[in-house]
Amino acid sequence: TTLGVQVYNYDSNNSSVAGIWKALYAGIERANILLANIDKPSMPEANRSVVRGEALFLRAYYYYLLTSNFGDVPLILEPTKSVNNPEIARTPLKEVYAQILSDMTTAEGLVKPITAYNFAGRVSKSAVQGILARVCLKMAGNPLNDKTKYADAAKWAKMVINSGLHSLNPSYEQIFINHMQDKYDIKEGIWEVEFTGNLLQSGVNETGRLGVLGGLAGTNDEIGNSYGQWNGTRVLYDIYKPQDLRRDWNIGSYYYSGATKNKVFQTVAEAKSVGKWRREYELLTPKNRNYNGANFPLLRYSDVLLMYAEAQNEISGPDAESINYVNLVRQRGAGKVLNGTNVFTVNVVNGGSGYTTVPNVTINGGGFTTQATATAAIANGRVSAITVVTPGSFYASVPTVTIAGTTGTGATATVTLSTATDADLIPAETANQAAFKSTIIDERSRELCYEGLRRGDLIRWGIFVERMKNSASVATLRYIAAFKYASRPGDNISEKHNLLPIPLSEISLNRLLTQNPGWL
Repeated sequence: TTLGVQVYNYDSNNSSVAGIWKALYAGIERANILLANIDKPSMPEANRSVVRGEALFLRAYYYYLLTSNFGDVPLILEPTKSVNNPEIARTPLKEVYAQILSDMTTAEGLVKPITAYNFAGRVSKSAVQGILARVCLKMAGNPLNDKTKYADAAKWAKMVINSGLHSLNPSYEQIFINHMQDKYDIKEGIWEVEFTGNLLQSGVNETGRLGVLGGLAGTNDEIGNSYGQWNGTRVLYDIYKPQDLRRDWNIGSYYYSGATKNKVFQTVAEAKSVGKWRREYELLTPKNRNYNGANFPLLRYSDVLLMYAEAQNEISGPDAESINYVNLVRQRGAGKVLNGTNVFTVNVVNGGSGYTTVPNVTINGGGFTTQATATAAIANGRVSAITVVTPGSFYASVPTVTIAGTTGTGATATVTLSTATDADLIPAETANQAAFKSTIIDERSRELCYEGLRRGDLIRWGIFVERMKNSASVATLRYIAAFKYASRPGDNISEKHNLLPIPLSEISLNRLLTQNPGWL
């Protein structure tokens, strides 16, 4: 498409933009009504406190989303008394954030710990603390640039870490399989948008479309229909190391051929669909072609670790604790806990001669639990490189490599096994504050891609337009012809896109509203 928010070609009359504004203010109105009446019914005071805390937090969270998208917004803290007085001016950003912090801080002392629920759909103490860390990081960055808030961000993130209630799931992919299967892991998944059912079991619509619009494309009903509307980018694909298991999970390497179960493997990054949520793992059958009950993550523990590292780095530069937290995320991403020692690289020792077709590569022995696989590349009749496709798991010793084909002879290769620390940051990535910040910027992309956080991160770092322009340049220069249209978002973007326009429908109703810079 050439029009719409997805390609940064829209105006203040866009229905999606208006929908965000309306939905968030509807949530604020409901919270205001509840808070205005919470003391009226008879109920145990402990229950009243929890409900008050949840309402305060949700109202504050909705204002956080509003300010992140629109900047200054009307701050409304009482239920609407009349529809005849819609004219309310925009409140300065600093005042709105003061209210957000006040409400969330109060809520943190009222809500229950996540262990009281054992699921991630309710507002828990961990959720409030983690989101407070996110809010404080936003306040420390653009546009407020209140650097004192880095200390607060570190404080709130550390409270989650020190609670002892959370840890990383040893399997990165299992996090998202759990979402598809309506399973909870509250050690990793702290707060989620809950969906349920698929409309085929009941007429109650509490469904979502995770993995339906963006997923591994295919129309087979048993696997689960997916339109595969979103692909990965070359920029994201290239910042992963080949040994990082997150790459081929987040950016799926295959799609399904039509209505069959046959996998078709893509060879270029820009042709690969988003693979983070895969419908083949859904348990509820029969599957609806357009709806499912997969939950969406709002806050994961890995995000908390990365937020702490970022905040602490801004305060005093890299330290051992912050580096360790980033390494924990990277080690999980490389399958260190899940897979033990595996095949790190296959190194060509002798390229041989006479190879006119690509030979088969087999990795034998080594006492593995899961066998590694690899593929060869040839150039000028020689084996020029061998790429690890799957690294295998729990090798007890170094395996051997067999290279066999219908043409060519003499090629040999050896295996280098992984070590416990080969996913860890290298000294250059933690050499100083700037280097560690750059590292964290990339690590957040590798870990949290497609979870709705990247745009906000880039804006608060002040590099949103720059990074989008760079992505467009990469698409123009390096993408195959069929996918060069992916440059459109970056081609169209400008500084005005750091904020959404105030919806024209709202300005028409409220004469005190002013428009954001650059928008009509």
